[in-house]
Amino acid sequence: MSKIKSPATAPKAGSMTLSSRKKSAPTKFPIDLQTFLPFRFFQMGLRMSDTGSKLSVLIKESEAPIGDREWRVIALLGAYGGLTNGQLANISSLDAATISRAVKTLKGIGFVDTLQSKLDRRRLLIYLTQAGAKYHDQITPKRIETGELIAAGLSSQELKTLLRILDKLDRHLEHLESETDDEWE
Repeated sequence: MSKIKSPATAPKAGSMTLSSRKKSAPTKFPIDLQTFLPFRFFQMGLRMSDTGSKLSVLIKESEAPIGDREWRVIALLGAYGGLTNGQLANISSLDAATISRAVKTLKGIGFVDTLQSKLDRRRLLIYLTQAGAKYHDQITPKRIETGELIAAGLSSQELKTLLRILDKLDRHLEHLESETDDEWE
């Protein structure tokens, strides 16, 4: 993966020299990516995932035959307890098919088990087995250390403010989503 420039070193929109712009046609509406929140959050997410104990390295070192999507299911079940397949899809922002594949893999290696709903055979309650909980507890401390390493760049007051702002943005995005989810005529 190529290194993403930090805001301090990234070029500003429209600041490229004439010789470097010859390779690309000019646009009418360049985006200042350093103030464009979707880009900044995406960029920060990538940079945070490359900080501290990298998840991909931890999974590889554990020799468990899983990938990032299966880890996401394990992490969510470790945090919330048993969840339905729909709840997992909603919380993880993964589609139902991806959740089904992850659960199939995890069930195959004994990390999760499922109960089928008596009312709706498509619904499953998915939960960690003892082996899954042990695996979760093997990986999670290193991920917590990474989170603490990242948070150490902020004072406790700054962290509280950031979390409050993120909660506010989250509520706003939920509101925007509910406005566009009008499927009924």
